[in-house]
Amino acid sequence: MRLRQIEIFHAVYSCGSVTMAAEYLNVSQPSVSKVLRNAEDTLGYRLFDRVKGKMVPTAEAHALFDDVKGIYDQVGALQNRANNLKLGRSGHVRIAVMPALGLEVLPRAIAGFRQQNPDVTFDISTAHFSEILSSIREQNCDIAIAFNPPALSGVSRHPAGRGEFVCVHKPGDVEVNSGRIRLQDLSEREVVGIRSSGPLSQLLAAHLQNSQVQLQSVVSVQTYYIAKSLVGFGCGIALVDHLTALAGGDQALEYTPLEPAIAYDVVALSDEVRPLSRVCAHFLKYFKQVYSEMGSL
Repeated sequence: MRLRQIEIFHAVYSCGSVTMAAEYLNVSQPSVSKVLRNAEDTLGYRLFDRVKGKMVPTAEAHALFDDVKGIYDQVGALQNRANNLKLGRSGHVRIAVMPALGLEVLPRAIAGFRQQNPDVTFDISTAHFSEILSSIREQNCDIAIAFNPPALSGVSRHPAGRGEFVCVHKPGDVEVNSGRIRLQDLSEREVVGIRSSGPLSQLLAAHLQNSQVQLQSVVSVQTYYIAKSLVGFGCGIALVDHLTALAGGDQALEYTPLEPAIAYDVVALSDEVRPLSRVCAHFLKYFKQVYSEMGSL
């Protein structure tokens, strides 16, 4: 049986008449009758007996129907999956993300997105900036999300939002004027420093140099979340990205933006020669929405 014949047989069997089957399929009655006759001619036996205007399935039709229903359901599932792929509601997304972005904003975005699109699966890896670039170039991820990445040859940029550095500290531990902390006021403080880990730490270093501010680094770490945790245990203060400051952790800590503000971009990156799939583009749009809702101070 051909696929069209299977569809007609399934409709007539389920509806009980040619008229109702034609209405269900939105086709003419003669076309249903013609396809059904062709199917019976191909098979070499009748599928229905015409009894008082009704289509009564034969024993052979009953025997065929379970298999036909399975095929029909599979075709329906295939059509549904194809449509979901078109709409970006089905597929697999591989994301490489810097650790701070993986603390809260990305998990929140993925959880919300999957509630709306349960057929989408994800693979997430956290990495520092140099590793993220390798993931893109080696095609180990579909999307990478990073802080303040420079323009890179062969890499497409998809702006997701902006943020700024903040000072994480214990309550009352720093002097705040007009809701901000001057960089100059931190020069005598013990600071948990960040070893160079990419564009974000380079941005901070450049601002400190331009402001002629030297910080007294008493502990040096590679991730901002560890720096924040050390502040909670009494190791001074730390300058971190605002997403790390917003993420859950020591509730006794406060964070205050700097004066002057040190702002940065949050950008999704992808391989220029591999356009984003529909599902990746769909998720990236949702991620931007979640970031805008929780990413600001």
